[in-house]
Amino acid sequence: MTEKQFVGFKAPKDTVELAKSKLAHGEMSEILRQRLDSVAHGTDVAEETRIKDNLEDLRENRRDKLQEIQNLQKDVDEIERKIGRKEERLDVLREQEGQYDGVLAMLEEDLHSGVRILGGSDKIKRAAELGDCSVQDVVDDLKERNPDVPNEAFRKAKPHEEGNWQDEVDEGGSLL
Repeated sequence: MTEKQFVGFKAPKDTVELAKSKLAHGEMSEILRQRLDSVAHGTDVAEETRIKDNLEDLRENRRDKLQEIQNLQKDVDEIERKIGRKEERLDVLREQEGQYDGVLAMLEEDLHSGVRILGGSDKIKRAAELGDCSVQDVVDDLKERNPDVPNEAFRKAKPHEEGNWQDEVDEGGSLL
């Protein structure tokens, strides 16, 4: 590295202030250095120095931009991982919802066959687990989906009643 020396000189104050007002901070020093290089080494050497300095600035700017790109790519990769995890979770939830609907469909088949749906049955418990809800929620869903089925189908048969709830309904559709 070249040894540096401080150069000080006097110039009219108003000229210095006017020049400063027209230049960005630090530009006057750069212009004076360039002019001194030009006087000492000729115009070509001063231009070469200016080009080398500019080239180094451009290379540093490129390094900074490449680092920014790498950081942004890391951010994008992390977002992609998060998206993947959310999509997997959504798939699991959709699969569970499909399984829940499947168990409800089986329970509906039982209902329409006359089988009583009891809150403590294994099928109801399984549906509640798959639906991530309570046994009562499953029964409520079945009642909502099957408004034509009487409430007697959703309770245990009393000692004097038939096991099949449909046996208690007469041909007109009302309970015996």
